[in-house]
Amino acid sequence: MDAVGAVFRDAVIVIPGIMGSSLVDVESGDVLWGLDDASWWVSAWTTGRALKRLAVTDDERAGRTGRVRATGLLRFPAFAPVLKGFEPYTKLLTGIGRVLAHPDALCEFPYDWRLSVEHNAHELERLVDRHLSQWRAHPSGSADAKVVLVAHSMGGLVARYYLHVLGGASDVRTTVTLGTPYYGSVKSAYILSSGDGLPIPRKRLRKLVQHMPGLYDLLPFYRCVDEGATARRLEPSDIASLDGDRELAEESLLRHDKLMQGDAGGLRLLIGVEQPTMQSLSMRDGVLTPLMHTCITDPAGVIRERLDLRGDGTVFRRSAAGFGLSPGTLPQSHGAVAATEEAISHVRDVLTNDTAGPPLGPGEIGIDVPDVVSVDEPLTITVSGADATGTSCRVVDAFSRWQVAVPPLERRAGVLTASVVLREPGVYRVEVKGGGASAVTEQVLAVPPEEAGQ
Repeated sequence: MDAVGAVFRDAVIVIPGIMGSSLVDVESGDVLWGLDDASWWVSAWTTGRALKRLAVTDDERAGRTGRVRATGLLRFPAFAPVLKGFEPYTKLLTGIGRVLAHPDALCEFPYDWRLSVEHNAHELERLVDRHLSQWRAHPSGSADAKVVLVAHSMGGLVARYYLHVLGGASDVRTTVTLGTPYYGSVKSAYILSSGDGLPIPRKRLRKLVQHMPGLYDLLPFYRCVDEGATARRLEPSDIASLDGDRELAEESLLRHDKLMQGDAGGLRLLIGVEQPTMQSLSMRDGVLTPLMHTCITDPAGVIRERLDLRGDGTVFRRSAAGFGLSPGTLPQSHGAVAATEEAISHVRDVLTNDTAGPPLGPGEIGIDVPDVVSVDEPLTITVSGADATGTSCRVVDAFSRWQVAVPPLERRAGVLTASVVLREPGVYRVEVKGGGASAVTEQVLAVPPEEAGQ
């Protein structure tokens, strides 16, 4: 690695996760995703009006793209039911920039996360070629410079497709992934499930992603379907039984098989742990039930044990670890992991020292909160891996950053909980902190009672 002291002389490209890029309508210039407006998020997930232009069209599925343009990485919080919050990438970009030879070495890769991993990998290929050529000709660069890819969540799948399917490995020094679902996430299948009595925000999300290739590329393709004695992979027929898009599921399965070819290469992993996470599921009569355990099977799929391995709240531990590597671990939620000081230090350490030591965030704190809550109704916060002594909880407005409440943590029936009533609609961040590590955070959408119902 070409580094002088704390200065890193290769180029760096940061790749966000699903819903991590701001999107605009090319014709009108309207921002479709990534607004700095809490009321927009409340309206979007209750009325659905603001989401209509985000739906993938038949033309876009056929490859005629360009109606929507990705303009940058998130600079403000974002929110989606089930998936919960997505934190801005500002801190990560700033932290990386401090160890680079010149600001021009750093490049963002915003992409249209509605579209497939394959589509966006081709876009990444073009960006790498352009950015690396410019950096090699730059006064602070060098003719033999390479690029380091720093990817969060789905961005790691885009990076892997570029590296191992499109043949981009020769230009890449190292890839750092933060919470990438290499083997998928049960949440993506759960989002497609319908069932009776879905809350209104979840109905809006399901309608939005029902024909969205990007969501299908996050489906779990390990043995996650618990059938009692055995476990099997999720199949396109299962998705069809949920009234999902079978064609997209079949295409995603083929892409996933391509993604898993090749070795890990120069891969460095940091994963979120200790958060309650969907790990498997059961299917019965077209109804999907998420399960909070991993099925440990023999080669024939016979279940030998069921273990709760947890994860980051979206991606379970083994899916994010992948490839038999020893990842760094951090007790943190999926949408927040790339915004923590520990993750940023991890990335800088890889850049300047080519090491990826074990975790930078001690502790085992996990938090569980609902994705959507009605105003004037209690929001219950459940905390694991901590004692009331030395652990604090607070709730802040995710956009204004004003502190809303500091609810006391109390142990009831052996469980550490806090309760708070949110009086105004909006997006709120729950923060639980113990010791010297960053607070574990999760976002909650508060909506008027009449708009949260079934």
